[in-house]
Formats: sequence, C-alpha cells, structure tokens
Amino acid sequence: MRNAGLGTLLVAAFCLASSGAGAQDQPPLQSSFTALLSKDYEVKSVTLVPLEVAKRATESVKTDTVVVTLQSKQSVAVCYIAFANWAFMNKTSLDTPTLCEVREGSAPETQSTPNPPPGTTP
Repeated sequence: MRNAGLGTLLVAAFCLASSGAGAQDQPPLQSSFTALLSKDYEVKSVTLVPLEVAKRATESVKTDTVVVTLQSKQSVAVCYIAFANWAFMNKTSLDTPTLCEVREGSAPETQSTPNPPPGTTP
C-alpha cells in the first residue's frame, strides 16, 4: 500500500502550482530546465509522481511525472517532466522554455527586535 501522506503532499503541490496561488500577485516566470542549470540553479529534490496520483491533480496527465525543484538564492523553480523524458535526459524536452515555473523571491524583511519589558533581561 502506498503512503497516503506522500500522495496528498504531491497532489497539494500540483494544485498549488496549477492554481498560481502564492505570496506574490505576479504570474510565475517560465524557463527550461537547462536554462535554469546554466543560471546556477541547484537541484534540491526529484520526486516521481505515479500516474494515478498525478491524475488526481489534472486529468490531462498521460504518464508518470517527475517533479524537480531547484533553487538559486531567493528564487525557486518547479519543473514537471514526463518520466521517460527525465529517465533518458531528453534534450528537446529539457530545453522546452515553458517546462519550469520560476518564482523570484525577495530579500527577507528585517524585523526590529522589540525592547524587552522593563525589569527583564533579554
């Protein structure tokens, strides 16, 4: 029996990515996998999503999917790649300019540390 927690997590990731929900109002940028690697993005995780799980997020999926997450400084990217294209490192697929969604992060806001109440030690 498959781990239901992993399946639920993957479906949530698909839904979040496809709905465009996020902290930023701007739409995600798109890029190819190979272009991201050339821009010093690092692969952070690779997850195989079985077809029956991927179909829970969208019926248009026809094969097992590989979800690859990448990071460069404050930016993250998520690439959805057909399993065969990933397994054989299909150059045409990995060079597709709409393969990955990129979210540009911003520098974290600095928060001022509140003064401790009188008579206490920080």
